[in-house]
Amino acid sequence: IGAYEEKNVATPHLDRLAREGVLFRHAYTPAALCGPARASILTGKYPHAHGLKRNVYFSEPGGVNTNYRDVIPDPFRDPRFRLWENFVYHLNNAGYTTGAIGKWHLGPGNPGFFDYFKSFNSLLRHWIGEPHKSRWRPDVHADDSLHFIEQAASRPWFLQLSFYAPHEPLDPPKDWLDKYPGRDHREYYATVSNLDMNVGRVVERLRQRGALDNTMVIVTADHGRPWVERPGTVEGIGVGYEDVIRVPLIIRYPRLFRPGLRWGAGVTTADLMPTILDAANITLNQGLANDREFTPSIHARSLVTELRGEDRWSRPIVVENVPQRGIDGSYYEERVLRTERHKLILRKFEIRPTLRPGELYDLTADSGETSNLYAREPALVKDLARQLGQWGETHQDPLAVELAGWAGR
Repeated sequence: IGAYEEKNVATPHLDRLAREGVLFRHAYTPAALCGPARASILTGKYPHAHGLKRNVYFSEPGGVNTNYRDVIPDPFRDPRFRLWENFVYHLNNAGYTTGAIGKWHLGPGNPGFFDYFKSFNSLLRHWIGEPHKSRWRPDVHADDSLHFIEQAASRPWFLQLSFYAPHEPLDPPKDWLDKYPGRDHREYYATVSNLDMNVGRVVERLRQRGALDNTMVIVTADHGRPWVERPGTVEGIGVGYEDVIRVPLIIRYPRLFRPGLRWGAGVTTADLMPTILDAANITLNQGLANDREFTPSIHARSLVTELRGEDRWSRPIVVENVPQRGIDGSYYEERVLRTERHKLILRKFEIRPTLRPGELYDLTADSGETSNLYAREPALVKDLARQLGQWGETHQDPLAVELAGWAGR
């Protein structure tokens, strides 16, 4: 995205949103995998709490480690997962008309809190029919979004518009591909520019209706992807490196967020759940107004409140991963701790020894994460492990506590 200093791609509409809103320079996904990341955005909780650690499919899921091996037709009604405490449910119960268009990756159907649902789990092709002889699906989804806005305009509304592209197979329309002749990754850039155009169409409709400044517009992604080989992955997901876990996050809502702000401190996309409810003035309080009343706990915090304070890293950011591919012959589960300068990656393997030396990077001196300092900086490892352990205790994550205890010995 141009607003993130990417010079090789044209994204004028996203860049304008960034100028008119807040751009978060260090936003991170709670998990570098589609379904778990989306579940965390919905619930404000990390995967160890909401339970969804892998992708779900309602047909044969295949043998990839990042997919559940069993068929899961509806994760919202599966007792292994705790997804019902989510912001869309609360918006819908507060009178908002709710819609979902595009990739959902939390089951094939409407869980019940969307009034309009034109979404799919995953793996739907980017072309409606024969490639380049039919309609490009992202264009169709933008059309659907314009229709939803017109139909819902008389009431408060929420829309999740989730473009599947850019995602393999990258086969964008030829007129977009022609904008990047001879470029490396031209298919990717062309798809991003098309996405930018469709975002611009939706924003312009809001502007025309005089509703833009009264609408919170959020642009983000579930995860990134690397252009270089990374251990533990096949498709560039499920690992804790910056090019995978750092995602764009732009929020335009001048009523609460100062236009043109560039926020440098670390945030997580799980923060969107309390942020949206805070902006809508909706609380999580439930139950009767007596000793049976309760407020569900979440891990995230509202960015409305966050941005009223000082722009500094007041908390570490944690990412929870399972890999697509094993390392040294074994799968594992991973915790990543990111501070303003450093990153610690710790893993618990399925095969003994289950606890092994991890990875440590100085991101100020080594932004590409090519020099592992774990063996050379034992004091720093111990300090970062202490922070991970504190995070694990606070957020009731036994694996974070276990890994931190081992690394901090």
